[in-house]
Amino acid sequence: MSTLIKNCTIVPDDRTLFKGSVLVEDGKIKAFYHEGSELPETDGIVEGDGQYLLPGMIDIHLHGSYGYDFIRDPQTSIDVVAKGLVQEGTTGFMASLTVVSHDELCALLDEYRMVQQPEHASLFLGVHSEGPYLSKEYKALMDDTYLRDPDLNELNEMSEASGGCLKIMTIAPERKGMDQFIPEALDKGITLMIGHTATTCDEAQKALDMGVTGFTHLYNAMTQHQHRAPGAVTAAILNPQAYCELIVDGFHTHPDTVRATWKIMGADQIVLITDAMLGKGMPDGEYEFSLLNCRKTGSTVQVIETGRIAGSCITMIDAIQNMKKYTDCTINDLVHMACMNPAKVAGVFDTKGSLEIGKDADMILLDENLNCRYTMIAGESVYFK
Repeated sequence: MSTLIKNCTIVPDDRTLFKGSVLVEDGKIKAFYHEGSELPETDGIVEGDGQYLLPGMIDIHLHGSYGYDFIRDPQTSIDVVAKGLVQEGTTGFMASLTVVSHDELCALLDEYRMVQQPEHASLFLGVHSEGPYLSKEYKALMDDTYLRDPDLNELNEMSEASGGCLKIMTIAPERKGMDQFIPEALDKGITLMIGHTATTCDEAQKALDMGVTGFTHLYNAMTQHQHRAPGAVTAAILNPQAYCELIVDGFHTHPDTVRATWKIMGADQIVLITDAMLGKGMPDGEYEFSLLNCRKTGSTVQVIETGRIAGSCITMIDAIQNMKKYTDCTINDLVHMACMNPAKVAGVFDTKGSLEIGKDADMILLDENLNCRYTMIAGESVYFK
C-alpha cells in the first residue's frame, strides 16, 4: 500500500523547510520529492494544500482525557483516549499514573502489559509512573500515604509485572537509597526523570551524572532557582543535555517564565507536554483526580478544597500554539519540542519523532494557525478535517 502526501511544506529534522511531497509505503516514509519533481503513481493521494507536514506529536506526560483516567481500567482508557488523540495531532503517548499502593501499581502494570493497541488510534508507547519515590514536601496532588524511599525488591516486582511496558518513572533524587536505585532502574530500561522533589542542585546534578534523563514538569512541584539555595531548577539550567518537560498552558508556568526558559534552553532541551487529566475534552465541571474533587474551568483544573493546580486540560496543539505565541519560535523549533525530544525521552526516536526515510509514517498536517487538519499513523489516514 502506497500513499503520496503532496503539495505540502515539509518540516524535516534538519530545520530547513521545503515545499514538496512525501511517499509512504507499507507504513514507512519511503521518499521525499521537492516541488516540481516527477511524482510516482500510488494507491492513494492526500492533498496537502500547502500546509505544514510535521512528524506526529508525542505526549510523554498524559494522565487521561475524555472522562477516562489511566489509573483505572487500562484497556478501555487506552481505547478511548488513543482514538481521541488523533484529532489533536498526537500520534504517540505515554500513560501517566498517579501514586497508588505498590500492589495496585503492580496490578495496573500487569494490565498495561496486556493492553492491545486500538485500531485507527494514537500509539500507546508505555507507562510513565509518576512516583512513588517522591518528596512529601512537594507531593502536589499525590497521596502521601504511598510516598516513600525506593525499594529494590519493589522495583523488581514492578519490572516483572510490567513486562517492559514501564518506560519512565519520576523520582526525587534526595530520597534515601537512590544511589542504589538509579543504576538498577536504568539497568531495567526505565528512563528516570526528576520531579516532585526537595532536591538540592548538587543532589540533582549527581542524579543526572548517574544517567537520569531530565525533569518532570519543570518548575512545578520542585525546588526552585534561588540565589542562596539552588535547587532542581538550577540543575536544569546548568545541564544543557537534560530534557525538561514544560506545561505551556499559561497557568502552570507564567508566559514570562516560558519566554525566559526558551531564551536559556532553546528547542533542544524543552519537551512540551500536556499533563492533562480526565477532564480534557470534557465540559467544565467537577471531576475526581488523584482521589481529590477538582473543578475544570476551560483548560485549567484546581482542587476544590485548596485551589491547588490539578493537572491541565490542554492538548498538544494548545501547547505548540501557546509556545509559538509566547516565544515566536519557529515551526522547526516546535518539531524539536513536541516531536523529536519527547521521542528521544520515550526511547522511540529510532522509528518516530522526525521525518526521515525509513521511519514510521506518523505525520500530521497543520494549517498556518497550527490547527491539526490531518493525521496519519503507520501510513494509515486516521483523521481528516
